[in-house]
Amino acid sequence: MSAHLTPAQIKSRLDHPVIDADGHWIEYGPVFTEQLRKVGGEAAVRGWNAVGGGTRGVLAMSVEERRRRRISQEAFWAHPAKNTRDFATAVFPRLLYERLDEIGLDFAIIYPTGGLRVPRVGDGEARRAACRAYNIVTAEYFRDFSDRMTPAAIIPMHTPEEAIEELDYAVKQLGYKVAMLGSLMGPAGRSGRQGGGRSRPLRRVARPNRAR
Repeated sequence: MSAHLTPAQIKSRLDHPVIDADGHWIEYGPVFTEQLRKVGGEAAVRGWNAVGGGTRGVLAMSVEERRRRRISQEAFWAHPAKNTRDFATAVFPRLLYERLDEIGLDFAIIYPTGGLRVPRVGDGEARRAACRAYNIVTAEYFRDFSDRMTPAAIIPMHTPEEAIEELDYAVKQLGYKVAMLGSLMGPAGRSGRQGGGRSRPLRRVARPNRAR
């Protein structure tokens, strides 16, 4: 038996609610892709698939190449496999809901995992279709558990118009309470990693070792 207290035991000693403000769920690729196709068609699938393989590609680069291209280290630890029940908990909203007391949470705000990258996709049609389909599918997945969990909508931010349109739809039509605003994209139409442009920082900042 572990000498450490369980999350539930720790929570029993508290006199206030425990809210996870930055939880994440893992979208199960094969099933999730088909759900996106049903809702948003091939454009949505194209946008979703555009973000696949990013971690593998980054890990194949040298540190020098990542530094030169201004690419950060991806989260290679995001899919634990040793404890399959814990992995399933991150994949299936119902199982997470059933384990909230065991985990020691009263309420959880759930952010995407793969969906974090979708707003960066450079293909405008695919980006917007994937964001819309993602928000519809995710809202349905979590709808029955809204008393203790709420998911975040993903909002594309390449232009003010697309951001306002998706945010309005997510809040007014789908009932979202939380939004994840896209970031790290460059001007629309420029090419770059994952199809979206990235503006390089100022040269002085990008080359900190140069003599000033």
